[in-house]
Amino acid sequence: MSNAGHTQKLYAITIFGYKKEGMGEEEYHDYVSKVHAGHLKALLAQNNIVSYTMQHNTSETRRMLQAIHPGAPAEKEADCDMVVQIVFRDLDDYLRVRQDPHFLQVVNPDHHNFAEGKKTKFVTGWYELHVVDGRVVS
Repeated sequence: MSNAGHTQKLYAITIFGYKKEGMGEEEYHDYVSKVHAGHLKALLAQNNIVSYTMQHNTSETRRMLQAIHPGAPAEKEADCDMVVQIVFRDLDDYLRVRQDPHFLQVVNPDHHNFAEGKKTKFVTGWYELHVVDGRVVS
């Protein structure tokens, strides 16, 4: 992977996902981690995607925020159920994924099985690594 000190810039799309109404946390986690990711991982790898990560924001992990930021007001806490990040070197690599027949016929329609699409939010930007595996990246 690249970082701030290298010439090759990396980019990311970050997705703030919400579980479908009526879906439990465990069911949501299992579905997105096994079924949905299973539909997508090979396609991302075939198109030179650098990384694909999920951060699950559950009732258990939400309690950690008060230990990290004691007294933080509730409105400071993101209410999403999951944060997905896809890192790529070139926008065309990611666009190729989104235009692939497998994405169009399998991956994209699968969102209806677990996601509250109206609440989903996205952000794009460049991606920098500063510490990896406990080591400062220069």
